[in-house]
Order: sequence, then structure tokens, then C-alpha cells
Amino acid sequence: MRLKVFVWAVIAIVGAGMASCSKKKDATPDGHFTFKLGDITYQSNSTQGYMTDTVIAGKRTLIIDGVTNNFGKHMELMITFPGNVQPGTYDEQAGVMTLMDIQQKEGGYISKTLSIKLESINSKQAEGTLSGTLTSGEIEKPLTDGTFKVYF
Repeated sequence: MRLKVFVWAVIAIVGAGMASCSKKKDATPDGHFTFKLGDITYQSNSTQGYMTDTVIAGKRTLIIDGVTNNFGKHMELMITFPGNVQPGTYDEQAGVMTLMDIQQKEGGYISKTLSIKLESINSKQAEGTLSGTLTSGEIEKPLTDGTFKVYF
């Protein structure tokens, strides 16, 4: 009985090791997502990008999602394409930017004005810049020096 358990344990360990090796080959490169809000620079430590379909509008949306390295803030940029998915300049009619406190100890920010320059987008990656104004209640802060590059 002990030999049977030992054999199954070895098979499980070897299988897990082989699975982790094969995943490393298929891993996508790390993306980046940074911007300055007022005097503070935010940089995502874990950035993801993906395309989705909006249920109500029936349009394609690019979502760029990140978390700061201290897991204090969640950063998200969404661009809903009015027509074809293509590079170009988009404003707050097509895009929304949010910065939220993960522990909800303070209020979050949402875009009031937004300018997104999507420099490139294809089936593997999207890259661009952004600027604008974010608000939290009565507080308005300028968003500057925003850049992103994500891989799908």
C-alpha cells in the first residue's frame, strides 16, 4: 500500500514539474502601465490587457488592468471602440480611467476628461499614451505622462 502511494506521489510531482516547464515557454511578456496623478507617479506591478465584447453596446472594448506594487491601488483603463478596433485618438466618450484604493480606505478617482492615443493594436499587443483629469468627489487632479503596453 505504501509503495502505491509513493508511486502516485512521484507521478504527481513529475507531472507538476513538466506542466510548469511547458507554461514558461508560452508565457507572454510583462506589460507596463504608468501615469502621474497630481504629484504622485503610479506604476503597475502586474499589468494585464485583454479584449472583450460589451453586452449592451455590442462593441469591442480593450481593458488594461493593473495593480501597484504595494497592492494599494487598482488601475484600469477601458477603451470601447466606436467602430473597428484600430489605432487612433480616443476621448472620454470612448474611454474610462479609474484609480481605486484596494482596501477602500480612501476614495477612488475616475476620469472627467481623457485623451488616449492608441499607437498600435493587433492580436498580440496594444500600446499607447494617455492624459486628462481624474476626479474624486470635488477633488480634480491632472493625469499626465500616462503610458501603457500590454500583451494578450
